[in-house]
This record gives sequence, C-alpha cells and structure tokens, in this order.
Amino acid sequence: MLDFFITIFSQNPGLIVGGVILGFIGLVSQMSLYAKAGQPAIAALVPVWNVMVFCKVVGRPAAHAWFLIVPGLIMAGTVIAFFPLIDGLFPEYIADAGGWQAASHGLSEATVPFIIMGVASLPLIYFVIVMFTEVCDSFGKHGTVDKVMCVIFNGFYILFVLGISSAKYEAPWWARKRGLPYYMPDFKHKGKKYLVTPEGPMIGDPRDQKVKVAVVDINESEEVIEKIAEGADVDQAIKEAHINDEKPIEKVSEKPAEKVAEKKEVIKEETKEIKKDVEKKAAPKKTTPKSEPKLKADGTPMTWREEMAEKYKKKK
Repeated sequence: MLDFFITIFSQNPGLIVGGVILGFIGLVSQMSLYAKAGQPAIAALVPVWNVMVFCKVVGRPAAHAWFLIVPGLIMAGTVIAFFPLIDGLFPEYIADAGGWQAASHGLSEATVPFIIMGVASLPLIYFVIVMFTEVCDSFGKHGTVDKVMCVIFNGFYILFVLGISSAKYEAPWWARKRGLPYYMPDFKHKGKKYLVTPEGPMIGDPRDQKVKVAVVDINESEEVIEKIAEGADVDQAIKEAHINDEKPIEKVSEKPAEKVAEKKEVIKEETKEIKKDVEKKAAPKKTTPKSEPKLKADGTPMTWREEMAEKYKKKK
C-alpha cells in the first residue's frame, strides 16, 4: 500500500503540491478560527489537543473530543491489524515486470476490516457534521447554505468565511443553546475573559435569552464553571474562587419588543424637536417699517448724500 502511494506521488508531483496547499489551508483555517474564539492558535499544530480546543470553540466539554478520537483510533488500529490483507488490495508497480501488477487480494477477502472501519466511521462522520454546523452557529452563520458549505468545503470555508473575514465569534453555540455557562474572550484586558451565565436554555430568538456577564481571571476560571455546575450562584462562585474582588458586571439582555418601544419614544421626541425648529424657521419675521425719506423744499425726496450733508450742517 505504501509503495502504491509513493509511486503515485512520485509520478505525479502535482499531487504533492496540491496536498501541501490543502494541508496549509486546513492548518491556517484552524489557527485563525481558534484565535478569533480566544483559544490558543498553536493548538492547531498538536494532535488531540487541537480536537479538544475545537470542542471548546463550540462550547462542548473537552471530553467530547473522544467522540472523534476513538473512531479514528479504531480505524487506524484496524489498518495496522489487517495491514497485509489491506496492502494486498493495491496493485504493485514493478519496473522490471513492465509496470503495474495486479493486486494479490480481492475486496471480498477484506470484508472484515472494511466492516469495522465502516462502523467506526459512522459516529465520526456524524459528529464532524454536527460540530461544523455548531461552528457556523458560533460565528453567527445560522443559514442552511452556510452550514452545507462548511461541511463540504471545510477548511476553505472556515478560512475565508469565518477565519479571515469580518465574521465575529458570537458564543459557543452548544453551551449557549443548553443554557450552560460559557466563556467569551476579552481582548481588551490581558489575562481576563467574560463568564456568561444564561438564565435558562435558549428558546426561539437568541436575543430573548437573558444572561449574566462577569469578568473573571483566565487562570482560575475553570473552578468557577465547576461551582456553577454544582448549583452555586455566579457571584458566590467567583467569590469562593477568589478570582475577582470587584463585583461582577451583570448585564441582562432586553427583549427586542422593549427595544423597539424605546426607539419609538426617542423618535417621537426627536420628531417634536424637528417640528419646533421648522415652525420657528417658517414663522414670518417681524420687519421694522422703513423710515420715509426727507423732502426738499420743492417736495422732492432727498438722496442719502443730501441727508448726510444736512445732518452734518446741523451738527456744526
């Protein structure tokens, strides 16, 4: 099997270039995604850790990484255990014999390893699709088209639509949807991040979900999550963990209807002010009546020069 792929790539160097480009895009897309979500970008370079961080981006516990790792290990173990059989499925290239030689084994002989790998791949495929759709939701891409494109184009979509675009990290969707506490990155304050605690599961419009927000320290933040999961109040959990001596910042989201009502009131007030200004401008200005020109002895009106000359004579 290895000889087969080595021969294919050596005869077609374009495949190597294409593979390197795809690998680079996949790596950069992961790093940009992690950086936007406030996670360490270097995690994309480390196997297993990158899967755990990917789970955190969508709000899943790090333990959910096993849903992806275990099927992969089963498939890899199957290939190793049945390597002679699987290797025999590939044709062998022998230059002295004139080129490619027929495979020594048929597909019917490799039924068992293919069944094992097929069964193991089902949960892997399922969780990959689900987690990619959750990535879209986490970055505000809730449309079906976006999710389908993310699953199909994978690294290309993540890099160009989520990673280096203007898309913002809204929230780890899996946790937010279930009303679980989650963290949001705080890029303004070093060593800090936001602890967001929803009052309940998300139902309907995400904007209707009320949450409490507190600034916590990065190093000890996991302890707070554990205490909240045990039923402790947010303020109490922060106080017990000695994370922040200040009072937590609380923000309760308002319903869109309330916001619309407030905006209407503001618009009404602004409209009244505008009407007043228009009425003031439209009101006729009071004009002072012009004084009638002085007359000469013959009854004809004086020019302004003559009036000035007369005034000058009177002053003398």
